Amino acid sequence: MFIKRFETAFPYLDILIPLSLLGFGWERSGNPAGMIWMLYLWCGLKFATHLRQNALYGILIGVLVVCLSGILHPISISAPTDLILVLLAFAAGLKQTNTQWRISSWCLLATLIAILPFLEWDRFNDNLHFIPFESLREFLPQEAIRIQKITINRSGYLFGLFSLVGYGLFRFETKRGLSKFALGLSSLSYLLVLITGSRAALFFPLIAVLITEIFWRYKQMAIQRANMISMSLIAIALIGNLIIFIPHISTVYTRSSEDEARSKIALCFFDHARQSFPHLMTGQGYDRASNYCSETKALGVRHAHNTFLQTLGDHGLISLTLMIIGIYICFQNLLVDCNNDNGFLFFIAFSSQMFILSSALIESTVIKTSLQQVITGYLFAMSFRSTSENQSKGKAYT
Repeated sequence: MFIKRFETAFPYLDILIPLSLLGFGWERSGNPAGMIWMLYLWCGLKFATHLRQNALYGILIGVLVVCLSGILHPISISAPTDLILVLLAFAAGLKQTNTQWRISSWCLLATLIAILPFLEWDRFNDNLHFIPFESLREFLPQEAIRIQKITINRSGYLFGLFSLVGYGLFRFETKRGLSKFALGLSSLSYLLVLITGSRAALFFPLIAVLITEIFWRYKQMAIQRANMISMSLIAIALIGNLIIFIPHISTVYTRSSEDEARSKIALCFFDHARQSFPHLMTGQGYDRASNYCSETKALGVRHAHNTFLQTLGDHGLISLTLMIIGIYICFQNLLVDCNNDNGFLFFIAFSSQMFILSSALIESTVIKTSLQQVITGYLFAMSFRSTSENQSKGKAYT
């Protein structure tokens, strides 16, 4: 009876994601324990709704509970629970219907509203340089914002995702009032991206929207060439990983000191990962590459500033290969299915996954921050929607 009641409430469980932000108010010290408990409750209840259909979800609940102590009491920057939480959030969203995803998307967008009371000022906002009017630059606050103790770049990453979710709902929402509301929240989220000072989060959403619009406009071409397009996107990402080494190894190519520093970090992580063949395959373990680069090489960094290199260093080449294959399959599924009546789902999923892939080149997006990990994994699950609105959990919402 308990499980059956939650099956009825299945699409509305996602309201626990924005409610998790109340954890920041619960513990003013910045300890995210309240938020983490709420996110784990969300994931556990999602799994519970599937138990009658598949007992394997009971195992996932066990994995979730085992990981909880590692999240609440971390012993390092990078931990075994990082990618596991991303994968669990992905599993929580598998096989949802279009109707369920529409409700879920609004719940995710509501997270932006829940975040607003927990914004705080930080360092100087470098994005002000992109504003062409000097009087406007001087009028605006000079400090950057972030979400409580979440870093500038990760705050910008979350706001970038919310802006894409909001734009996708605005683009395909049939009710005019809701459409305008979604556009307002999307615009607010993008404004917050500007105020965070994150350059990547400022430009990557624009690129993601442009590419998604092109594929949506030429759907038949996208369907026919889904494999080639997906492989091309992955190839571009891999080439991007090579480009980050250029400032360090080139004698004629010069870039900013920040780019030079990122290049040194990337090279250090790569060199440490390939010290031996077993380590290259299985990874160094958590924080070993970070400690090596920070202490031995005196680079002063605690992560790779690159999701691919962070995964290679911590988890090894096998895990990195599986991650790349998984991203490829997500893109392919979306492109093959984009001709169906799921415009908002395709637009939100494809644009957000483009943004996530781009951000992975300059930030370790899957470590440390539970809210970021959950939303990232959950959005990737949009690629595996249910093809039937009349499934047992879908009947009540159609």
